[in-house]
Amino acid sequence: MPLRVWFNKSFSVTHNLLDLIRQGDVENHLQLLASHSVENAMVRLVADEWFVEPELSGQAYVDWCLQFCAEQRVNLFVPGKAAINIARRLNEFLALGTRVLLCAEVETLLLLDNKALFSAYVDQAATPTAETVEVHDLDEFEAAYADLKQRHTSLCLKPSVSVFGLGFRVLDEEHDALEHILAGQEQMLNLHELRRAIQGKAEFKPSLLLMEFLAGKEWSVDCVAEHGELIYAVQRLKFSELSTPQYIDNHADIARMSELLTQQFKLNGLFNIQFREGAYGIRVLEINARPSGGSPVACAAGPNLPFEAVVRALAPEDQARFTLRNAVHAPVPIAHGLYIHQTMQPGVIAG
Repeated sequence: MPLRVWFNKSFSVTHNLLDLIRQGDVENHLQLLASHSVENAMVRLVADEWFVEPELSGQAYVDWCLQFCAEQRVNLFVPGKAAINIARRLNEFLALGTRVLLCAEVETLLLLDNKALFSAYVDQAATPTAETVEVHDLDEFEAAYADLKQRHTSLCLKPSVSVFGLGFRVLDEEHDALEHILAGQEQMLNLHELRRAIQGKAEFKPSLLLMEFLAGKEWSVDCVAEHGELIYAVQRLKFSELSTPQYIDNHADIARMSELLTQQFKLNGLFNIQFREGAYGIRVLEINARPSGGSPVACAAGPNLPFEAVVRALAPEDQARFTLRNAVHAPVPIAHGLYIHQTMQPGVIAG
């Protein structure tokens, strides 16, 4: 009888993940279920079974997830939406016989969701972040700006809670908004215009992070781990903001820091770590407790990351069904030095 794996509402990359899992599951042990609140979501095209989610939030949504797992006899639940609330009620899913693939414990998920908390908690000696100051109002912003400018030529800011880099801006003291618009510089923000905008605001919600701007190369590392043990870390080196093509790198410092962060936060499943190089070396940007949009193309380097993550999350007796690339087999070699781009077909068809 196939093992039933459910992906609830999540980011658009989910349809790529299901496609890769099917490639890895050459013996057809998995039945892939997917759901979304949008009836024509792309993931519908690749799911074995498709469901439309009700428009619920909070604990009502978790209640619905529990009911769904019971009715559909779900063996493994891979949550996107409401992952933190689902993690808080993990024992209720386990009582149904449903395992849940989570990136970390609840407290860690909350910490990773807030970039200010993450920056304060990370081991700065072993895995340094960009120098960062959290600000809540204009006075704090002015003090932090004056302090950071003594050590860094260029500064940037972003909300403490955000995804996809939304809200990120590089601060500029010379050019106004119109000049940036005409030059197509959508991530630039005039400092004086920002000051005028925040005057009179009692407090920022969420808070803002004022940071040194890291102008160098960027690495996006797609990882698979088992509760703090790093199994795979595929480094995608980006040379420009366009990120095309990318290069499968094997930077020793990136590898070391990825392993240390995985151990420190006891990370699990499929997740992503971002690094960038600045004037004082490579710095950690953030840990995304979810698959990145680029994780499917990273699989062109060798390992089928979503398939590995799913199989390793199954119960031991269910893992035993798989004869290919499961937890008892040696990791697949990574093709370092490979140039990749978003139109590539993943090169990890198991067999």
